[in-house]
Amino acid sequence: MPSVLGLMERREARARQDLESWTEVLEQAQVEVDAARERVERARVGREELVSVLAEESTVDTPVSVPSGGGVATAAGSSGSGAGHGERPPAWRSGMGEEVLSGVYREVFAAVVAAPGPVNGVELTRAVGREAEVKNEVEKIRHRAYVLEKRGWLVRADDGRFTPAPGAVARAACPASVERPRPGAGTA
Repeated sequence: MPSVLGLMERREARARQDLESWTEVLEQAQVEVDAARERVERARVGREELVSVLAEESTVDTPVSVPSGGGVATAAGSSGSGAGHGERPPAWRSGMGEEVLSGVYREVFAAVVAAPGPVNGVELTRAVGREAEVKNEVEKIRHRAYVLEKRGWLVRADDGRFTPAPGAVARAACPASVERPRPGAGTA
């Protein structure tokens, strides 16, 4: 007759095998979830880029259909006001202030202006009140900063940190950037 200790050892070995098997399944599922998140993010960025290109090509304000959300975004050309939450910012021109920026783009620009020096994506994410521990949140904010850089509002240093563009910072002292200090702006 088998000993009780031997039975318990076999039971523990089977439980350990089950645990290892389920852990492997869980790790594979996490890889699939991460890949699906990446595909969603790339599709979102691609859609935003398409809307941006269509807006730049338009010489007058024309509705541009946006598939996700089923809404219609106004394609503001370089003369657009940028009033909508998700609209791309216009290319910076002399005399233009941050009031033409909308939504998160305005928040990102104001955070860079309010910072005592160059800021990176994590610092920007904290400054606009998002969770900097969530990689996707940091990437969203960093993407907005890249767009602002491309449009002439920000300058990106070789180390990836952002500062206001010289022309844009002269106008950045408008009340919108002074009234709302950003939590954590300029912190490491």
